[in-house]
Amino acid sequence: MNARSSLRISLVFVAAAALAACGGSSSSALPPGYYITISGLQFPSATLEAPAGATITVVNQSAAGHTVTQEAARDGFTLGSPPGTTPFDTGLFTAGTRTFSLPAGLADGTVLYYYCRTHTSLMIPSSGTITIRASAQPLPGPG
Repeated sequence: MNARSSLRISLVFVAAAALAACGGSSSSALPPGYYITISGLQFPSATLEAPAGATITVVNQSAAGHTVTQEAARDGFTLGSPPGTTPFDTGLFTAGTRTFSLPAGLADGTVLYYYCRTHTSLMIPSSGTITIRASAQPLPGPG
């Protein structure tokens, strides 16, 4: 074996070791927070409680493009929000995460509705809710 072949083998070994070290943990859990999960055509976590001003992370576990868009009324499938606030909308995205912040100053008990602009009534359930609760605590992230 010549020096060039030996160097190649060493580089392959180092690269393989680095990849193994990066992939050593099978857990890809996100830190505690406020999450909406999309899986296929489902919102498995369709109800959420979070304080006003909280950052919400949307986790799309599907290869299909989805949105989480605030709607004026449950199953109305039209953009809307409480007076004086701007509606949230993640925009269309595939597998991965997007975040948005809830408006600060919303009253405790305010219910915000959301849907997927791409799939509207095809989602199960078709709409989800975020209820403003000052006492809400972050939950473990989806794994």
